Amino acid sequence: MNRRLVRMLKGAAVPVLLVVLWYAAAAQGWLEAGLLPGPQQVWRSLQHLAERGLLGQHIRDSLLRVLVGFGWAAVLGIPIGITLGWVRPLRPWLMPMLHFLRQIPPVAWIPLFLLWFGLGEASKHAVIVYAAFFPIFLNTVLGVEQIPRPLWEVSRVLEFSTLRNLLLLVLPGSAPAVAAGLRLGLGMSWRALVAAEMLAASSGLGYLIMSARSLVRTDDMVVGMLLIGIIGLSMEQLFSAAEQKLLPWRRSALSVGGGEDTGTGGIETSSETISRPPSSGGCGQR
Repeated sequence: MNRRLVRMLKGAAVPVLLVVLWYAAAAQGWLEAGLLPGPQQVWRSLQHLAERGLLGQHIRDSLLRVLVGFGWAAVLGIPIGITLGWVRPLRPWLMPMLHFLRQIPPVAWIPLFLLWFGLGEASKHAVIVYAAFFPIFLNTVLGVEQIPRPLWEVSRVLEFSTLRNLLLLVLPGSAPAVAAGLRLGLGMSWRALVAAEMLAASSGLGYLIMSARSLVRTDDMVVGMLLIGIIGLSMEQLFSAAEQKLLPWRRSALSVGGGEDTGTGGIETSSETISRPPSSGGCGQR
């Protein structure tokens, strides 16, 4: 049997078992609907929201916010990461402040973002950009750092210009680490979005959960939670498939090394994560 299919079946076994137990407990009357509704009640709530057109609206608004915020995080994080990974003298000036900001969770910024940007979409986008920026930025710096020293020496011998170094060495050499950062940033942006919508929004899946809480509609709450998990997992899988198409050497390393994609941005083998090239002493050795 195909190894991928086997992994999928193994991964689906526990969720299916939990759903069966959930259904059985609800059928036996062991669950109080006000605390945890049964699968049938959740399904009816899902159908009701879909028929009213609310479900599609909440999903669409949340995905659009993530798309805009994540895009801006990538536009900012990758160039800044390449710059600080390549030009080491800038690090003492900028890295301490960036590491300080990284310690502050995105949710802590929501009150200030609401004051600065208002109740509109800009405040949600700011939360997403902040959450996704640091994984993208730090992985980009790491990717540039880990470009092997001999490649820098070859580029020096060939007298590459800065632009040729960027296009032929830095971007390809750091691509696996950048892709890992983008995947982590996408997950962080989705989680931060839901938190922002719970506190300040009039639509979206986070808002759906909070409005259901105020109405004591646990079935709608569970619908929102399940959709958040399913959509987040779907985005992760789509990104992984795109990553394997755009970075085919990672797929080759997977088949040669006998490892498996763990879904965390690296490919684990029995000895080490092969998506990360060996460190060669840092960047700037050009």
